[in-house]
Amino acid sequence: MKRSSLFLFFIIFQVLIIAVPGYSKDKGRRQQKKLERKSRDKYLGLGLGFSYMKVIDNATSPLLYKGLNIPFASLGYFTHSDRIIKTFETDFSYGQLKTRTETPWYDPRNTSYYIAFRYDILYRIKKFEKLSVNWYLGSEINSNSHFRINYKYENSAFNFDNYNGIGIATRLELPFTYKSTQFKFLGLYFKRRDRDLRLSWQLSSPVLSLMIRPTYVTITNFIDPELQTKITSDNTDGGLFVPFNLRSQTELHYKLHNGNMFRLTYIWNYYHHDPGYNKVQSAFHGFYFSLVFRFNK
Repeated sequence: MKRSSLFLFFIIFQVLIIAVPGYSKDKGRRQQKKLERKSRDKYLGLGLGFSYMKVIDNATSPLLYKGLNIPFASLGYFTHSDRIIKTFETDFSYGQLKTRTETPWYDPRNTSYYIAFRYDILYRIKKFEKLSVNWYLGSEINSNSHFRINYKYENSAFNFDNYNGIGIATRLELPFTYKSTQFKFLGLYFKRRDRDLRLSWQLSSPVLSLMIRPTYVTITNFIDPELQTKITSDNTDGGLFVPFNLRSQTELHYKLHNGNMFRLTYIWNYYHHDPGYNKVQSAFHGFYFSLVFRFNK
């Protein structure tokens, strides 16, 4: 009797669940979203290349320092689909920056350490059918730090700036292919297979930012004592588009038949901050080649 009652209760419960308006629809939507998340391509990118940087930091010197930095390394994880793109990426660059005032007796140069993090969530808002271009729009969280050491200044050798922001990002993507063909080069015949490629360009800028800088320049092994204990209003600045930062990233993905990719990337990152004293501005150019590994099949 108890088993019959339990069985009857189970049947009635199932019927009521199915009959509840909207339940089956909500369950179907959840299942559809779950399947969509699983179908997104998931990648890990490892990049290596070089960068070129120009910096003016009036807290140390009014001179323009610039130079080629090697290596420039990048590590990133991203998911990609026609509807949504999520990216977490970090960049690191190291090298020497010089100024034109170099003489046989005076050789001013900066040792430069640059590191940046960013996280993007972009949604496709329009597809231009005739051009085969996808347009994405979304938000970005970024953090950028630049440490500089100029040993010639001795007790005023070390300075840095760190700026963090929340802003907007937009991205254009053009997927295209080329067909297999045979061609002759240096008397030899080669066969080129079908390939899928994707060209993209992303532009981002923080809307609300926070910048951290020491109140004065110090020696290399002695940071501003205020920053060693706590960050005060004297060490920070920021607000709407303060400091001003604009970042551009252009990429070309070359897809392999096993799902992995080769990628070429060019980054341009500019920022400017002028509180009326100790102005600092920088232009960063980075170029690297990546191996991109696909996780899901």
